[in-house]
Amino acid sequence: MSATSQSIQLPIDECEEWIWDTLDCTKDCGFEYIKDGNKEFLIFNTNDFFADAKALEKIRKTTGMELVQMSTHNGYTQLWFGRYVLKKEIRFRKV
Repeated sequence: MSATSQSIQLPIDECEEWIWDTLDCTKDCGFEYIKDGNKEFLIFNTNDFFADAKALEKIRKTTGMELVQMSTHNGYTQLWFGRYVLKKEIRFRKV
């Protein structure tokens, strides 16, 4: 997982929608969200999806999330997408 150079990150719920759309998963699917310090992960569980190198690159460019782990067991695949959380700058101005 590499640090993103984007100055603005998509909210995690929009990342989830983009990834579902790109994976083209249609049945028996679910996901989890985990945040660990300055990293966040979306874990997709499915038995029906399609993703090739172009799809994974589209997910990375659009959401800033990379596929960091993939495992399969009893016909179900678990895909872990992760990214570093950018700190939001708070700027104060004089009034």
